[in-house]
Amino acid sequence: MTTTITQSDFLEKMVEFGFFDRIEGTLPDDFTLVYEIARILEDSTQRLSQTLAPIIWNDDSETPPPQSPESTIIPHIHTSEEYEANLIDSYRDIARIYPHQFLLPETVFYQRLAERSLWMPKPRVPRNYRYQKDSDTFAPDSRKQKVYILFDTSRSMQEHFRIHVAKALVYFFLKKNKKELGTIFFRTFDAEIGQLHRAENAGAYDDLMSYAMHVKAVGAGTALSKAIETAISDIHTVTTLAETEILIITDGAAHIDPEKIKRLMGDSITIHCVKIGNATIQPDTKYVQDLIITGNSEQTVQIRKLIERKRDLEKQLYTVTAESRKTAIRGEIAHCDKMINQLTGRLTSSIASTYGKEIEQIASIFINVSDIQANEVFGQDEDRKNTLEALAREMIETLQNSPTAEDLKRAAVIFDHIKLFTDNSNDDDNKSFDGINKELKSYLDKLLAESTQKQMANVEFSEDDKIQISKLLKSQRTMMQRISIIKLLRILYKKLRRYLLRLKQHRRFRG
Repeated sequence: MTTTITQSDFLEKMVEFGFFDRIEGTLPDDFTLVYEIARILEDSTQRLSQTLAPIIWNDDSETPPPQSPESTIIPHIHTSEEYEANLIDSYRDIARIYPHQFLLPETVFYQRLAERSLWMPKPRVPRNYRYQKDSDTFAPDSRKQKVYILFDTSRSMQEHFRIHVAKALVYFFLKKNKKELGTIFFRTFDAEIGQLHRAENAGAYDDLMSYAMHVKAVGAGTALSKAIETAISDIHTVTTLAETEILIITDGAAHIDPEKIKRLMGDSITIHCVKIGNATIQPDTKYVQDLIITGNSEQTVQIRKLIERKRDLEKQLYTVTAESRKTAIRGEIAHCDKMINQLTGRLTSSIASTYGKEIEQIASIFINVSDIQANEVFGQDEDRKNTLEALAREMIETLQNSPTAEDLKRAAVIFDHIKLFTDNSNDDDNKSFDGINKELKSYLDKLLAESTQKQMANVEFSEDDKIQISKLLKSQRTMMQRISIIKLLRILYKKLRRYLLRLKQHRRFRG
């Protein structure tokens, strides 16, 4: 199999993800893994793709794929006042046909009615663009839907490839709907709420894609309720956010007040949710006690009555003098305690069945995705390995013949991706795969060292290029190579001089 670097789907995706352009901060762990999971989503036979079909499916055909509801994230577009001629669909449409057809002979009229060949005006959506489109991949117009994505960045998202699945879903969703969506809004959340990002044109779309692919899961907690309330507040207060749908991607079970959220949503906001993993939470004691005090259900009212009865009995215990009466009161108190504990236990169990799952009640589409297994991503796919190996060998040839800084960036990404495969694959036959990667790494280290020492006249590296390649390689040693020997000696000389001055002052003080 011959793979040319310029036509490599892998490298094209890396460019699309923005991994060659952004140099601030550090790259996320296993950043190239998003590509492999996106490939799984593109395969409709895969478990993950079938599970997420209601979210990622956006086909123009009238028949939805398996497991896809009739109502997808892209809603039916409201018709306008423009019409076109169309045949009737049913005899019920007879009242809407063009009037002149009633002049037909009765036999002809009924024959055409039976054949459904009568004509009627049918409303259609006009092609009214907000502004003239300048791209084949992004063409906003007034009829297009707006989506507000809430992306969970809590630390637990780093487990079991969850954040990579989430990023692949965001990529696939945005990519599939790029031609149809007018505006996309994106906000991260964990214990804190991230900044609002938006894409309203092709350039902003690419920036948003790159930003989403560079997001890291480092936060503590999952403030889902706060994130939803923030999104709803944005939608109600920002004019351009009107009629926006909210898509939540999270791995956490978080308690929210569904009635409060529904009131905030009103009739114009729709929420969809993808939950990755099977995390659950249990209600704590304080939550149950607060619910007993404020709840209006039959159970909570009964528990409050028993608590009041127990308090009355405890007061009586201090006023009566007869020992027999005290014994009877203590028995009633013990019985109240038993009933309170039983009813509280039942209440806790009933709460636990829905606690942390309230998002399911308010989401129009809710999908729970099981954690993806390593063999689903790093299975024994010989064609895939051969393609990557051929790409690496071609990259080595390029490095041997007048490489550019961009070539080194590509080589660094290929190296990282193959290393990801060899580190996670259970395949014992990885010697050739690992060997070609070590050879690729040696060329990269050599070229970076030569560029630092200014021995390569044919390659021009900026400081940004060196920083970026070093981050792609995740090599601390490579990062150190950016410091020249002369500069390093100057730093050491200054440190030694400061040390000698402090030593001299210390001796004077002691003398």
